[in-house]
Amino acid sequence: MWIEPKELLLPSTFWIAEMYSRYFVLQKRRGHGESRGFGSMLVGTYDSVWNTKPAPYRIVHRTPSSEVSYEIAIGITQDEIAQDWEWLQANLFNVLNEMENEDEVTNFTICKIKSLYTQNNQDETGETADFKVMTSQFRKTFKMPEEERLVNSYSATYVKNKIPRQGQLYISLNHVCFYSYMLGHEIKRIIRFAELEDISRNANTIYLKTTNNMTYNFTLIFNAGEAHLLIEQLNKMAIQQLIQDPESPVVDHDPSNFARLGTKTSKKPVLLRDLTARQKSEEFRIYFRLPQTEIIDGKIKANIWTPYSKRFNAGYIYLSPNFFCFRSDVKDLVSVVIPMKTIKSVEKKDDGQQRFDNQIVIITSENVPFMFAQIVAREVLISKITDLLSRIHVPVSRERAKYDISWSKQTALMNTFKTQFSAEIIRNQEEKMVRWEAHFRDFGRGIGMFRTTDVINLIVEGIPDQLRQEIWLIFSGAIHDKEMNPGLYEDLVEKAACIKDCFAHDEIDRDLPRSLPEHPAFQSTDGIGALRRVLQAYALRNPQVGYCQAMNIVSSVFLLFCDEENAFWMLASLCENLLPDYYKDKVVGAQIDQGVLNELVETHLADLHEHLEQLGVIKMISISWFLTIFMSVISYESSLHILDCFFYEGAKIIFMVALQIIEWNRDKLLKCQDDGEAMLVLQNYLEGIYNPDYQVPPSTDKRKMERSQTQTVQTLIHEAYTKFGEELTQQRIEELRNKHRRLTMRQFDVDNEKTIVKAYLQNPYFDRNELHMLLTIIREEKHALKSMQQQQKTQCSLSETPQLLMHQSPTKVPNEPIPCGGGNGRHEAYCVNYEVFHTLFTELTPWRKCVSVDIGEKLFRLTDKKGTGYLDFGQLINALGLVCSGKSMEKLKLLFVLHLPPLLSKAEIERSRRPRPRTKDDAEEAFEAEDFFDDDASESMEALPSPSDHQFDADDYALISATQHLHNLAGISGNTFMDLSRNTPNLSLNSNTSSLAQRNSTFYVDLPTGAFPDLGAARMTPPLGATAGAASATAAAAAAAAADKMLLNVETISNFSQISDLVAATRLDRADSNATDSRSLGSLGYLLDQPDEGASGSRQTIPHLRKENFQLLWRSIIEIMGCVQDEEMRMAYDNLLELGNSNIKKEPSLESFTQLNLGGSGDEQPDSNGNPTTPAAEHSSTTRLFVALEEELREASGKATNSSRDSSSSTNTSEAWHISINQFIATVLTVNSIVEGFQTPIQITEQIEQLQKKRRKCLSTNY
Repeated sequence: MWIEPKELLLPSTFWIAEMYSRYFVLQKRRGHGESRGFGSMLVGTYDSVWNTKPAPYRIVHRTPSSEVSYEIAIGITQDEIAQDWEWLQANLFNVLNEMENEDEVTNFTICKIKSLYTQNNQDETGETADFKVMTSQFRKTFKMPEEERLVNSYSATYVKNKIPRQGQLYISLNHVCFYSYMLGHEIKRIIRFAELEDISRNANTIYLKTTNNMTYNFTLIFNAGEAHLLIEQLNKMAIQQLIQDPESPVVDHDPSNFARLGTKTSKKPVLLRDLTARQKSEEFRIYFRLPQTEIIDGKIKANIWTPYSKRFNAGYIYLSPNFFCFRSDVKDLVSVVIPMKTIKSVEKKDDGQQRFDNQIVIITSENVPFMFAQIVAREVLISKITDLLSRIHVPVSRERAKYDISWSKQTALMNTFKTQFSAEIIRNQEEKMVRWEAHFRDFGRGIGMFRTTDVINLIVEGIPDQLRQEIWLIFSGAIHDKEMNPGLYEDLVEKAACIKDCFAHDEIDRDLPRSLPEHPAFQSTDGIGALRRVLQAYALRNPQVGYCQAMNIVSSVFLLFCDEENAFWMLASLCENLLPDYYKDKVVGAQIDQGVLNELVETHLADLHEHLEQLGVIKMISISWFLTIFMSVISYESSLHILDCFFYEGAKIIFMVALQIIEWNRDKLLKCQDDGEAMLVLQNYLEGIYNPDYQVPPSTDKRKMERSQTQTVQTLIHEAYTKFGEELTQQRIEELRNKHRRLTMRQFDVDNEKTIVKAYLQNPYFDRNELHMLLTIIREEKHALKSMQQQQKTQCSLSETPQLLMHQSPTKVPNEPIPCGGGNGRHEAYCVNYEVFHTLFTELTPWRKCVSVDIGEKLFRLTDKKGTGYLDFGQLINALGLVCSGKSMEKLKLLFVLHLPPLLSKAEIERSRRPRPRTKDDAEEAFEAEDFFDDDASESMEALPSPSDHQFDADDYALISATQHLHNLAGISGNTFMDLSRNTPNLSLNSNTSSLAQRNSTFYVDLPTGAFPDLGAARMTPPLGATAGAASATAAAAAAAAADKMLLNVETISNFSQISDLVAATRLDRADSNATDSRSLGSLGYLLDQPDEGASGSRQTIPHLRKENFQLLWRSIIEIMGCVQDEEMRMAYDNLLELGNSNIKKEPSLESFTQLNLGGSGDEQPDSNGNPTTPAAEHSSTTRLFVALEEELREASGKATNSSRDSSSSTNTSEAWHISINQFIATVLTVNSIVEGFQTPIQITEQIEQLQKKRRKCLSTNY
């Protein structure tokens, strides 16, 4: 790529010239693409230590007489730099040779390259060439996909075993990576943000700890603070993404509209600037209580005129698309929020004594002036405001669908159900109202009021009932969401009312009677109806939250003082902005703040913390306190006071009040001996908190009448502000939340693992520690796989990945409302798909050495009994445990089964005879994939049966198997048989049979479904590659005649009602026959579920092995043994071959799970093991019809095959060759080396640690 020309004083240092011309030279970085010689090691070490990391190729311009050169182009690959060199050859070489002055040559070249650089970077992202090179090196070094965007990199030192390693710390959207190269020794480390458990910083050193207890220390000389904040921010985004959608753990940044007001431009990477703007936007929204869609556009230094104090106050102006805000430098001195839509004019003020102060005056639609002075870049500010005003969009109520539901919005319930207060309380309310009105006169009213410490004092004293709706809407920010979504509430209410059989609605109806039941408003249909509509509408608006207990309590209080729509928007603001994640699955937000409170108690009440930790009290109290904002534990009239402060301060007031309550009960809590006693102490104290300014009439409840008053709520709030208000800042709370968000999510995983381990502790293979490690590696591999799948647009590169069924992940439906109390996906979280299983099998088991046959794929198919494409943890334990155990007998049986058809198909056998090394070349993968999924569907792994398919019942199987057995005698293929069945009218009368040809999830190997060739077309069109000779014509005519004959005979007996007797007889025969007990793969699952079952009663149901399958089985054994075959193994192999030859003269063996013997052949013979077969059932009349047809087909088949019998004798002999599992195991057990190898157990703990080490070090794998 072309770059801005840069001067070089030492152009040849560490570079090798590849191409020359008179004025240009193409150079390659020394060591790139070469073997690591001493020189290349020195260059690599130099680049790593000094953080140079240049592009591997570059083009330099120089003149013969000049000592200064210019770097004009760089390239990541040789092809890329070659394109630039070719352009120079075609466009500049001849032109420059005609110039006589070297200065003219240099000036012309630099001017031309600058022009090219400008043209080629017009549509780019704005990144510098150096950053593009850095990004390319990052992706190449750590094998990251294109979608993984690099944020920034820093020169850092990684200390390992007390040895410092200088290198580069790369920070991308989802990973922290480190690379170092020191004198031939490479170090790579990859850490996912989602697996970080602790992040801390001391001076210039950043400390990271992962969930698997790995620690990393990175020392940065420069920008340590920036790197630490960036890691904290990206970790927060990763954990929030896990909370929002555990199935999509990858963070994807949507670039914000970041733009600076000043004229300076930053040289930092674009994504880093966007993330910085994102962080600032979040702080901006939290402070000013703005909607989540607001993105900060910039800030600028200015002073604001405050008319109540007659002076200017210094601060900053903040701009966003819909709001103009100001915040003073002095904390809480003054702040202002002005909606852009209310700005009527913006004018310069250049008169008077302060005409040189760069003043502007903003006038709102209510004719309220706001004056600002000492503005930096006033012209830029006015231009920006004008631009934002031109793009402002004022939403209007939209047309909505009409529903057949009659309802009307409920006004504030306190106006309908009025409380009879005493004269003193009414007088106090009036006095508060006077003070508030005076404040409005001085500081303004509505959204644009001056927000100062005076308003905080008024709120602490209490808000009058008449003003609660207005003040709550303004300071919670709910007013903005309401104005931006006019008509949305009505739409949601009517749509929610039309939803039937909704789980969230059932939960809401169940909790309605428990919502502030002591208030008369919620003993009436008006209050209950309004509360139901609010909760149902919000469940529809936010399906991720749906409905959670405690939402009914806070909503009922909102409805007392706000009308119905305002109460809805208050609830939305509470759930989405003020207490994020509180009401989601597992109330994760409340559990995070529970950890925050625990640490605050440890900090401020250290002597009490250890005692409360032993009792476990904080875990018991925090959830109920936080979810209802103390409404469930403090009287309604007192909790109103806390709620007033909550909407102004946010979650800060909850922590302050909780700390104050615990401190007041310090002495009593220290004397408590158990958690019940401590809870009783706190309960009695909280019930005694009262509000003297808001006393409702005495309750008739004797228990409430007997309460002893402990403290006023005004004193509680005042003391909380006094003792904890200054130390407990919003920034401190956010830092603690980030820390405990990581710890809480980690604790969820730990609790899940403990529960699952307890359930599977009695398994015969793994102990407690091994189960924990297995769960850990499953979780890590699933997250890594999901990250790659979400980032990559292409599918997994494994060409032999089976794609059996269209299945859903065993998780909840995304749009389904989540019930309160947590989800039920504890075990589902550790289900594994084929990709994860393949990784675990290859990395953890000794059978990974087998390369001729993909044993892992076969084992996955055999274990997945329900055909879901997933294995649960129990199935995974059985599969991996058996392979890693020392049970040689069971392992040999399993290996035998894994080489039987249809697990081992003919296509794989043919492919194994022409082995090719597995590479990652795209063309090779495409060839393997095409070879694997060949035209014959019966030989594809997609044709494997699934026992979970209920559309294919026993009648289908018996009928199709019996009929196909007859057709096989005449040489009719399975495809032709299916075509005959489909084209025969009477056969299609049965619904089960007709559905067979349409199924795409379950079918047997010998009965493929799909697009079968039309029989008529087969008669007319010769096969591909055939000539028009007489032989071809004769063969085609004979095939057509045979097909016509077969079609005629089938039609004579094709009525399904006439052959039900045959089906019954076939099913009876199938139930009794030992040789035909296995109709599908799932029938052999007992090998994994009951590995210790006696062989005598189990091997009879296992089919025999054909010669080509046996040869692959023996090759697999050799590979498992390390590709070493001793004399005993050779003798065993020869003995097995002889046994197979001796079985040729016996009765034809069962060669597949899907074959079925048809009873009543008339000549019963013992099976290959010498066991007598079950007598056939007596033939019915319909059965005799089939027997007659069989005889007819046998005669036709005999006449057609006499001429070719000699030529096919060798093939028939090979197909008749077989061995039984008894013969196989009895012979193999005589080989000491095989027995010893299969009896050696594998310590899975060591294998898991090695796999984790590979992942951390970014070591490549061979699969």
